[in-house]
Amino acid sequence: MLNEQRKKELLEFIEKLDVKIKDLELLDTALTHGSYLKGKKEKKENQGDLLNDNERLEFFGDAVLKLYISEYLMTQFPNYLEGKLSKLRAFVVSEKVLTKVAAKLNLKKYLLLGKNEKKSLPVSIIADSVEALLAVIYYSCGSKIAKSFILQHWGEYIEYANSSKDTENYKAALQEYTQGHDLGLPEYKMTSEEGPDHKKEFEVAVCLMGKEIGRGRGKTKKEASQDAAKSSLKSLENILNIKTEKNSVKQKCK
Repeated sequence: MLNEQRKKELLEFIEKLDVKIKDLELLDTALTHGSYLKGKKEKKENQGDLLNDNERLEFFGDAVLKLYISEYLMTQFPNYLEGKLSKLRAFVVSEKVLTKVAAKLNLKKYLLLGKNEKKSLPVSIIADSVEALLAVIYYSCGSKIAKSFILQHWGEYIEYANSSKDTENYKAALQEYTQGHDLGLPEYKMTSEEGPDHKKEFEVAVCLMGKEIGRGRGKTKKEASQDAAKSSLKSLENILNIKTEKNSVKQKCK
């Protein structure tokens, strides 16, 4: 059971969200990190008060966020290839954006955390809590409200991602692409390192299912990896386009 102080805090948060969430205990679970429960158990205090942390809700909320962002991108950008869509989505659902949304909602104020997490709160915990919150909104308010809430709070980041080169996270986009096609995870290998310490140039190769699919160069390992991921995405998109064209020809010949 929630105490009166916690109920007051949750009702205050709901008012800020501007959505009608009736299940306060579910919302409380979404805002409860595992470290908080661990601390309670160690002290043997109120073990029956909180049964779950927010991991299961975070799992579902992650899927809800990706669904509605993907649907919006498909509708808004009908001419974009899958690689471009994956790149946009990778940024929009990233921890960086999730933490910005959390800051606007002042979500951190309502989180239940362990002592160590209170002192130094990782962005991953904040991001996971936002996703858990989305699950609660979906369950409590329905899919239409959840979709509206997501587009309201993530819309500006979609526009930013589409117009800014700063959002080009090709490694994240490549991973989403390969996982979406059941190809496994790409592997990055350093193939060369040239030049003096003050002017290094790195070359990185990307391997997928035991085969090299792209290479990239850069002044840092990170830059070279991003360039390699970019070339790999282009390679995979070309393969996809060829397969699509072949299938189209087959259909016309039937």
